[in-house]
Amino acid sequence: MEAKQDSEADTGQIFEDTARMLLKIAQRYGEGRTLALLDPEDLVGVTPAVNREWVRLTTVGCVVVRAAVGANLLGVPDSASGPLIGIVSLITVGVLYGARLVGTDLIDVMRGQSRK
Repeated sequence: MEAKQDSEADTGQIFEDTARMLLKIAQRYGEGRTLALLDPEDLVGVTPAVNREWVRLTTVGCVVVRAAVGANLLGVPDSASGPLIGIVSLITVGVLYGARLVGTDLIDVMRGQSRK
């Protein structure tokens, strides 16, 4: 439905269809029907999204480990290697996740806090 908003000429109808679909999802979610949020006919011709989250997480892990090993091999003092690894982590997450995860949110996640 989101892709149709950009490609279809009648955006008013697309918005109405999207609103109907979202109301159906909300109602079924509220009923606890999480495995049947939409009817099968609603999903005809839809290409399932591929979850590649593991690639991002693996990349972040590899970059952080390489930064830690590199800092150790270059003889960076322990007092500086911690902040260095933190900065590398924030930059890497910023590059891979973009606006989906802000650096301050990552710091909150690392501290075990959540936004309310």
